[in-house]
Amino acid sequence: MLPTKEELIEHLTMKMTNQDIANIYGTTFQKIIQLIKKYELDPNQLRKVNKYTVYFHLLEDEVVYVGSGVWYRCRRHTNRRNTEHKQLMRDGKIEYRFVGDFDREEDARNYEMELIKKYKKLGQAKFNKIQSIKTKKDHK
Repeated sequence: MLPTKEELIEHLTMKMTNQDIANIYGTTFQKIIQLIKKYELDPNQLRKVNKYTVYFHLLEDEVVYVGSGVWYRCRRHTNRRNTEHKQLMRDGKIEYRFVGDFDREEDARNYEMELIKKYKKLGQAKFNKIQSIKTKKDHK
């Protein structure tokens, strides 16, 4: 079974990749691309690819990581420093939730830092390191 136009719009708005959508419906990402064209959807607009996002990684409904970046970054495990975090992502145990879209990277980074501080105080965001946030700009 393939996604309806409405389902496809919802998935794209949630910033899912074509492969993620294909996996849900047991099809290929090429078929998802064909559907996007058939329905005349603009995935870049729906995913807000020109925005900077802030997102959570959740494990059993607990925030284990707060991050920011371009829309697809939240799903990349290759750029994670913590091996446990990487493995949880590889195993498909991490859920993703987008919590903000910003026009300016600086605004996204500031919001990310606020959320990290908030969740650290709650004993969460265990894969975030406060000192790494201060040096993010240095790693560009």
